Amino acid sequence: MSSHYDTIGKTYTATRAADPRIVQWLVDLLGLTAPAKILDIGAGTGNYSLALAELGYIVTAVEPSEVMRAQAKTHANLSFHTTSAEAMCSPDNSFDGAIMTLCLHHLKDWRFGVAEALRLSGGGPLAIFAFDTKHLGEYWLYDYFPQFREIDATFGPTMNELEQYVVAPLDAKFERFPFPLPKDLVDHFASADWAKPEVYLEEKFRKGISSFAKLDEENLERGLIELQSDLENGGWHDKYGELLENDTYDRGYLFVRIAK
Repeated sequence: MSSHYDTIGKTYTATRAADPRIVQWLVDLLGLTAPAKILDIGAGTGNYSLALAELGYIVTAVEPSEVMRAQAKTHANLSFHTTSAEAMCSPDNSFDGAIMTLCLHHLKDWRFGVAEALRLSGGGPLAIFAFDTKHLGEYWLYDYFPQFREIDATFGPTMNELEQYVVAPLDAKFERFPFPLPKDLVDHFASADWAKPEVYLEEKFRKGISSFAKLDEENLERGLIELQSDLENGGWHDKYGELLENDTYDRGYLFVRIAK
């Protein structure tokens, strides 16, 4: 797993937190009763690890970035390990289940990472919160930062690729569940603030989104100027204001449950 966040993750906790609806999805998909042992792969600062620990689960958080681990809160049910999914040396069936939240695109070898998660959890369940890179539909942020189209297209496996790998050769069951984004998410990942465009003008929010770190400086500055101008002159609301009438917005985020 990449330690990309050693560079960009120094203020990650300023805008990223465990959203209770995402936590509930993870709990429901795991289908395990506390104090089951849960492996959190690519845990980051441990927001979702902590949320599960507070529910009584015994959570092992795996995160290679020292910068991210340093921001984690402590809990008696939570332990952090300086490694990655691809480098875990624990025996088979060490855990009752595993989770990955928005980390597939950070795995150096996502196939091996998924296989290891299943090995370590005795065949699952593995609950994944992810983004479908082949999601059809435009997003207003692309109009200001068109480079995002290229970035999203290479953001980890497509869901079809993941499903094909899970079904064969892993011989496991693959289920997907769409997650249209609510307006009031407290975890401010890339598309979370679809109804609050002004948020993307704030550097602290952009620093919590790895996609922004991949933009070249020229594209970033031009997009910020255009977005600020449209927000000030009403152009954004003229073009995209109808979005605000919705309570949720489908941006291709989804949950996946994998189990033998």
